[in-house]
Amino acid sequence: MIKNWILTLLMAGSSWAVASGQDNARYTDARQFQIVGKGLPTSPVYQRLDSTQDRALTPAVKNLSKHSSGIAVLFETNSTYISAKWNLRRGLYHANIPPICHSGLDLYAWNNGKWQWVGVGRPGDKDTANTNTLISNMDGQMRQYMLYLPTYNEITSLQIGVAPEAELRRSASPKIDTTHRMVIYGSSILQGASASRAGMSYSSILQRRTGWDVVNLGFSGNGKMEFPVAELLAEMPASLFVLDCIPNPTVEEVKERAYPFIKHLLDKRPEVPVLLVETVKRENGYFDQKIGQVTVDKNKAIREAYTKLKSEGYKQLYYLSADNLIGQDHEATIDGVHLTDLGFMRQVEAMMPQLRKLMKKSQAIR
Repeated sequence: MIKNWILTLLMAGSSWAVASGQDNARYTDARQFQIVGKGLPTSPVYQRLDSTQDRALTPAVKNLSKHSSGIAVLFETNSTYISAKWNLRRGLYHANIPPICHSGLDLYAWNNGKWQWVGVGRPGDKDTANTNTLISNMDGQMRQYMLYLPTYNEITSLQIGVAPEAELRRSASPKIDTTHRMVIYGSSILQGASASRAGMSYSSILQRRTGWDVVNLGFSGNGKMEFPVAELLAEMPASLFVLDCIPNPTVEEVKERAYPFIKHLLDKRPEVPVLLVETVKRENGYFDQKIGQVTVDKNKAIREAYTKLKSEGYKQLYYLSADNLIGQDHEATIDGVHLTDLGFMRQVEAMMPQLRKLMKKSQAIR
């Protein structure tokens, strides 16, 4: 009985250390390291469009721009464990997004010539202050790591913890090439609903597959092609623009906004290819005829805007049909709209060939 009691206490202590972080860890402010995936490179560091608050954007876009989706921290360490402390603006509940995705951390390592998943930082139950050990018992080799931040929450502070004797430094040869920069504008699907974790949003998968700096400008329910957003995009450093925003606007909004929005971007940035992506048909739209018809009408409207602009001579504009974007077995969503990891992987596979070609065109022009 006494042995069992002691064993239970030891196991409980071990579990507490994993949940709360190694108690002897040496923590460093993550702002000391390279940050990738930001729309504009100003402070606060963990917001995508942090200098836009004085712009003529909708309140919803301003608020959503503070979410850290797609932002990652690059660092190197030879520590045998990695912990993190992070503070969030608020506790959250989403029925269709796991807490690890919307408020947690997601760690990858560069291993054998590719990015390999390592571990996650689990947020507490609606807690705003979190401490967690992401991985333990490693071999102590110096490696480069990439830590993805929450998709649907705002990070107010972040510290990375390693063993006291370990090195922790900025990556000397980062495996993300910021000279190849893809900016994607879109909806909640792009922002990361409903990936299992931050690294499984399709922008993050594309980042690891290509090695490019990918900026996720998914604004949940609010990627509606308002003209001030076009003005903002036109000012951003980019090698390639992707407009995957057709899920959010109404049919009437697509007809009214798509042409001036895209034309402004093409006129202001003639050296940068622009890829338009259709919206996939919502799975319940195969049965709900009203929903199904809306998708058809949206894609028809964006195709008309594309055709008009091509007829006007815009050679840097390209188009991607949604016919095979997430497969044909109707198993790629969590709720008929938002993609699971399966859906995101399929979307990446469908987009990659065209994206690689367009990035080569962009670099050739430059």
